[in-house]
Amino acid sequence: MGKLLLEVIASVAFAFFVMCPRIAGMCAVLAKTGGLNPYLVALVGTLIASPLMALMVYLTVNFGVHAAIIAAVLTDVVAALAMGTFTVKAAVEILVIAAFIWIGVLAAKWISSLISV
Repeated sequence: MGKLLLEVIASVAFAFFVMCPRIAGMCAVLAKTGGLNPYLVALVGTLIASPLMALMVYLTVNFGVHAAIIAAVLTDVVAALAMGTFTVKAAVEILVIAAFIWIGVLAAKWISSLISV
């Protein structure tokens, strides 16, 4: 199989990973909060997110998942500030979600090392 075809297959697989209920839910909430078209928010947000996703890959590859999680927390805070919805409760929720992601990454590595041969 040619390298270009493999790149396309991997990109399609990645697109399916990116499609998640949390992202769709956040898009719906943002659109509803501002009385906006959720489909336009999703389309324009996706275009803006593309270089940010590349930044997350760069951080993960070069500095590890911890740097990527910290960047994700910062972007969540920036998003809440931009929408005017940042509160102490929101900050705590962001930190709890980040902690669970971090714990999940560590647990996945540990468990997979136990069952991998």
